[in-house]
Amino acid sequence: MQYFPIFVDGKQLKVLVVGGGEVATRKVELMLKTPANVTVVSPKLSTSLSQLALDNKITYIEGVYNKSLLNDKQLVFVATENSKLNQQINEDAKHAKVLANVVDSPALCHFITPSIVDRSPMTFAMSSEGKSPVLLRYWRAKLEILIPQNLGEIASFAGSKRQQIKDKLNNVSKRRSFWESFFSSSKSEDTSKLSELFQTLIAKTDNFISPAELYIINTPDHPDKLTMGTLRHMQKSDIAIYDTDIGQDIIELVRRDAERELRNHNNFDQFKHYLHDGLKVCYLTTKSQDDLLSLKNSINSNINILDF
Repeated sequence: MQYFPIFVDGKQLKVLVVGGGEVATRKVELMLKTPANVTVVSPKLSTSLSQLALDNKITYIEGVYNKSLLNDKQLVFVATENSKLNQQINEDAKHAKVLANVVDSPALCHFITPSIVDRSPMTFAMSSEGKSPVLLRYWRAKLEILIPQNLGEIASFAGSKRQQIKDKLNNVSKRRSFWESFFSSSKSEDTSKLSELFQTLIAKTDNFISPAELYIINTPDHPDKLTMGTLRHMQKSDIAIYDTDIGQDIIELVRRDAERELRNHNNFDQFKHYLHDGLKVCYLTTKSQDDLLSLKNSINSNINILDF
């Protein structure tokens, strides 16, 4: 991964755009989806940018670029056809410690902008690191179809209830299980039923117990061979225990904030410890059925064990 993906708070951003044509217009319109403060410098502007300037949506400086314009900026987009000027802005930005994006010149870019599927506050950002823009557009189009248009409204509703759930459930695992139950319900896809579903589930929280579970995953030799059900349970896990022969590309598919541990083969106490604490444990293994049977027999019968 050459480019590190990051979401930056737009409230903290002051952005300079050099250029006033159609390419600059697209960059400005993208930045104006955030609360960023945008300044455009150019001898002339496109019709769209002129209107944004008239509406005080952007600060317009009629003229040519000067490196003093980088003062107090965090990002600069360079959208000119002057290669010498583009190179100069790249150098000025380095000295000023400002991140520069020079359109259509990857070698001069300190950062690149991803392809975005916007369901604010849910945002999906993708990049091919400039290697295959057509493939990137293909997958963005697929995701636009797959991701519901009302997902942002669903996310906003859940966000408004987070503190209530924190106050009600004093355990991270319990809170996670609550939201998993909420989002896995078909009613959560209908925004008119969100409040009803939430009230139904929260009424059960006094007796809500997050059950410990063990997911034993007979791990294939390639991540593409993992089933959707397997991946779903890997994403539910609080901790992943894995054997020495499990590839890192598979281990990385476990939920990002889950703990990861190499299996201690001396005994099964490693599993029992986490299951006793009510956690969901994922075991990535290529071991024999006899070894797995011994593990299952050692686990309390109240623990739900799933094989994949």
